Order: sequence, then structure tokens, then C-alpha cells
Amino acid sequence: MDSREELGLEETTLSHVDAGLVKELDKIFPLRLPEMNSRNREIWIAVGQRNVIDFLKEHLKRQNENVLR
Repeated sequence: MDSREELGLEETTLSHVDAGLVKELDKIFPLRLPEMNSRNREIWIAVGQRNVIDFLKEHLKRQNENVLR
């Protein structure tokens, strides 16, 4: 996984993220390999979608860590 800095989490003040929403978005935009006939544009769109999911998952992780402190 990308570091927190690469995901932009060090300077973010995103409000509360709902775990159920992140779970559902993860189902809608799963991590998967592109098909051989995929166009570059489609691949980069999918990469961007996954980056958002990864960002939200990392934010949720940090959010839960802060609750435990």
C-alpha cells in the first residue's frame, strides 16, 4: 500500500468516514487486473477509482486508531 504521504493523508482534515460506505465502494470498484483488450484510458480511470478507495480505507484506519487513543 502507498504511504500516508503519497495518499495525501498527512494534510487532510476529512470528516468522519463511514465504514459501511467504504466497504460498499470497495465492492463496486474492486482491485483487479485489466483485461488484455483494455484501453489505456479505461486502465487509468480504474486506477484512479482504486486510489480513492485506498485513500478512504487508509483514512478509515487512521480514524479508528484515533478513537482507540
